[in-house]
Amino acid sequence: MPDTAGIIADLNDLLQLDHDAVEAYTVAIDRVRSERYRDALVQYRNDHKRHIEELAALVRARGGLPTELPHPTGALKLVVQALGSAGNDATLLLAFKAVEGQARDKYRRFAAETDYPEDVKSVIARAAEDETRHYAWVEQTLRELGAGAGTVQHAAASAIEMVHKFIADPLERAERDLMRAVGSVVGTAKSAGERVVADSMRTADAAKEPASKGDTLRFVAALHALEESGDVEGIVSLFDESAEISNPNDLVPHRGAEGARHFWRAYRDSFEEIHSDFSRIVEREGTAMLEWTSTGRIHGHPVTYAGVSVVEMADGRVKRFRAYFDPAKLEAQL
Repeated sequence: MPDTAGIIADLNDLLQLDHDAVEAYTVAIDRVRSERYRDALVQYRNDHKRHIEELAALVRARGGLPTELPHPTGALKLVVQALGSAGNDATLLLAFKAVEGQARDKYRRFAAETDYPEDVKSVIARAAEDETRHYAWVEQTLRELGAGAGTVQHAAASAIEMVHKFIADPLERAERDLMRAVGSVVGTAKSAGERVVADSMRTADAAKEPASKGDTLRFVAALHALEESGDVEGIVSLFDESAEISNPNDLVPHRGAEGARHFWRAYRDSFEEIHSDFSRIVEREGTAMLEWTSTGRIHGHPVTYAGVSVVEMADGRVKRFRAYFDPAKLEAQL
């Protein structure tokens, strides 16, 4: 049976998959022309929302923190869906098939895992049945629209579906493996390789710690300096020229020192004031996962939002920075 950290990582992977699906469904619902199709899509989106609630409950029951965010590949899925919605209902549903196909196949793989606890197996099995039903519906509907199997349109959509899986599955698997390896900030805090440090630790303490912890604390100190002063140069100096920087608002990552400068300036300029508190920092083999809550003001409105950042470092330089949070929850406070 997978250990607790592994189970939480798997559940959070599926949780993010359902967040991906909810966003793709929303695009399709907004743009589909047939009322009958829209009603079906709303019903199936509700299935994904139920999956989110059930998976999050399983994560919390194991002492974990649910990842209430899409995958980094979620933007790719939205692009696929948005391109499909530029045509008629058949074109939209052909694009939708590519997104739903990955969800169906991924749930099937997880449902085939026999070593999960019974409560986990039952939730995953039920969700896998939902995904099979969703995919069967879109295939049947495409046949009604004259775009079913054997047509040129369907063959093209199936090719896009295969490419989509080829890109999305390895990226999502890598993220899940990282969460398993560190015991998961977005999950349990019990793995042997984990080292938890408080936000209040001074950078001077880094001399007593392994080099990777010192690197992470320097990053935290530079972020706080940026938030307090607005000067981006301190944090930019930590980034390698080959670095990639992104958050959920970015369709493509920012690159290099100049990209980091643009990213962090945009971050600070978004707030009149902002401060981030780190509730947990977990490090392993050059990667740190930082759980945070930020409070500040935008246009006079107090705002609070939370998320997780993954910082990959080598030789004291940031090679990759990814922040995960829900922009909609921040925007809802304005």
